[in-house]
Amino acid sequence: MFDKEKASVRLHDDLQHKRFHTRTFKTFLEGRKKEIGTYYVTFEKVLEKVRSDINTITADELFEINLFLSEEVYSDSTGSNYSAMEKHLGDLYNRYGIILLYELPTSTVCTSYMFQYGNYTHYFPIYELENYGLKHSDGGVNIDSTDFLKFNDYMILLMKMILDRKMDGYEYDFTKNEEDIIQRITADHQNNLIMFKEIESECDFIKDCSSDEKGPYAQTIYYAYAFFKQSIEMKLRIDTEKNARIVILDSY
Repeated sequence: MFDKEKASVRLHDDLQHKRFHTRTFKTFLEGRKKEIGTYYVTFEKVLEKVRSDINTITADELFEINLFLSEEVYSDSTGSNYSAMEKHLGDLYNRYGIILLYELPTSTVCTSYMFQYGNYTHYFPIYELENYGLKHSDGGVNIDSTDFLKFNDYMILLMKMILDRKMDGYEYDFTKNEEDIIQRITADHQNNLIMFKEIESECDFIKDCSSDEKGPYAQTIYYAYAFFKQSIEMKLRIDTEKNARIVILDSY
């Protein structure tokens, strides 16, 4: 999610004018176009969206900004330890109004998460901001924060069921606050019988398809507690009045 006021001034100005460690953002995009060939992201469009309202940015455009910033930070931090580089990058995101909610640790775990997004939207379609005329983008989605929170509720309930069934062989305790949140979510969706039926069905499906320990379904089980905790945190952090849209980057 974003702080559009910070992005409108700080991110816009630096992307437009600043030479970072090795290059400007414009030079970076020119290099990416030569590297990729078919390339829809343009310097002018990115600047205009960041200036007027970064919430309108596409997943592909945000990916390019993130890639540019991370490459510049890492190239400028040769010899530094990883945690120092990550802190520097985090400080940049904060300065520029890019608020990181959740970073998945591996490509397989990313696939696990996006499988559940795909499963949820199969039953409950979500309008996704158009990405250069492409109906779907492999790079991710930009969706309304209210819609994201509904999907997030689904994730919380699904992960709670996986944990309650001890599908990873462990028993988990939950805080009173977590139990209260579960009760509120259940009450909020009490008339959505399709969602509860699908959660139970998906839980059974994940169990049946988890024989490959390195596959996305087994990873859903292994990361269920992390998914649960992070989804709870995101539910508490996202203010739909202040944070209009959420971008999920499906790139690793």
